[in-house]
Amino acid sequence: MVTPVTRPKTNGSELSQLAALVSATISDEATVYGITHDSKSVQPGDLYVALQGANRHGIEFIDEAIANGAVAIASDSHGATISKQKGLPAIQLVNARQDMAFIAAKIYGNPESKLIFAGVTGTNGKTTTTHMLRSIFLDAGKRVGVIGTLGTYLDEEHLPGARTTPESTDLFATLALMVERGITHVFMEVSSHALTLHRVAGIKFDVAVFTNLTQDHLDFHGSMENYFEAKSLLFTADYAKAAVICVDDDWGMKLASTTSVPALTIGREGNWKTSEVVSAATGVTTQTIEIADTDSISLSVNMLGSYNAMNAACALAACQLLGMSIASSLESLKKVRSIPGRLEQVSIASPGTAIVDYAHTPDAVATVLTVIKDANPNRIITVIGCGGDRDSAKRPLMGKVAAQLSNIVIVTDDNPRSEDPSAIRSAIIAGTKGCPAEILEVADRRAAIAKALSLASSDDVIAVLGKGHESGQEVAGELIPFDDRDVVRQESENV
Repeated sequence: MVTPVTRPKTNGSELSQLAALVSATISDEATVYGITHDSKSVQPGDLYVALQGANRHGIEFIDEAIANGAVAIASDSHGATISKQKGLPAIQLVNARQDMAFIAAKIYGNPESKLIFAGVTGTNGKTTTTHMLRSIFLDAGKRVGVIGTLGTYLDEEHLPGARTTPESTDLFATLALMVERGITHVFMEVSSHALTLHRVAGIKFDVAVFTNLTQDHLDFHGSMENYFEAKSLLFTADYAKAAVICVDDDWGMKLASTTSVPALTIGREGNWKTSEVVSAATGVTTQTIEIADTDSISLSVNMLGSYNAMNAACALAACQLLGMSIASSLESLKKVRSIPGRLEQVSIASPGTAIVDYAHTPDAVATVLTVIKDANPNRIITVIGCGGDRDSAKRPLMGKVAAQLSNIVIVTDDNPRSEDPSAIRSAIIAGTKGCPAEILEVADRRAAIAKALSLASSDDVIAVLGKGHESGQEVAGELIPFDDRDVVRQESENV
């Protein structure tokens, strides 16, 4: 969870006012100064929101919340009953997660009303696009916040985080902290989970951006159609004033035809027509964009891959809708600040070139390996795994695409969580059948990276995929420190 390092200051809110805001019932009065859904994160004066989880109810942790200083509880009828038995004032919520967001916004002074927002959603490209926006607006002298997979940024300060889009209690606290610090523009990754679970309820984005939709999170959504419907919520009048939509896949085309907000489309058949993508050995990708009644634009970004050119085009269009000039935005895109774990080249002591990337879907793996392949290395040696307790259907698909585009594939563990790691590896390997690549199975991720480095010659590329910027490996409920970039550097010393 993203819990801000420093809580924003609040004036205190009366429980009766918060209950009235969401048409909830109240058992007794109290003044609250903060809010959290995590009993461990409760601070003195907090309202503790006890939610029904997948396995346990948050009210089970009421004693811990009270010990940490909770002065009131918000929950469903079950939680409210137990709270009253404990002698604590309670709000009985109707729609717990949605109500929690509105209450959090109120407690923290409705910071969403004081900020300019761009929200980016899509399976791939969210992090890159938000950080391109950050780079452009910092160059323009703006005060900028970013919330997403890499954590939270307040201008140049970085606060680590664990979720793409934080739970609403943490999110609104972070937004209030941004207002305190003088931030004016916020660029957020908005996940399908966040939309489904009402984490961003109450925020109306000045611009919503759609990058693409490919298979992911089907363990949660059940089908691609449900996944799309969750994403499309961002492109309704409740959540957005305007939209930028990439229409280079069928889902983007469908979204453009169904959205209820004014939309600018980008792609081969978009309002902004893209063509002529060229990636140079210098690491610069250039793309031509044709805009009706305007001279064509030549966009250059200091990142490899046609997908990064599209991310840059989406960022450019969002900047224009937010009042930034195209000319100044184009200049900034030529020198975007580096983005951790996204096609990140890691300096190594052993032969070859090492690249670490967050690619963890079939489409993302194909995209990254295609970019590497286009650079004409001698061989591509890919280290790959799949996360446990997540969409299991994508595992053989990821194995297949890795084996189609690599010379050697080393299948290893990647956040197995509560699942049997060997079963995950077997599912990946099943997808490699009939592909030309040599397939190796090395369970331990450090050993797998070491093996890849030992096999590489000077003209080979070692692609370590799946974890990118992450600094931990989740195994059986324990988060073990593990950063692919550090391990690559360390193990290259031993080759």
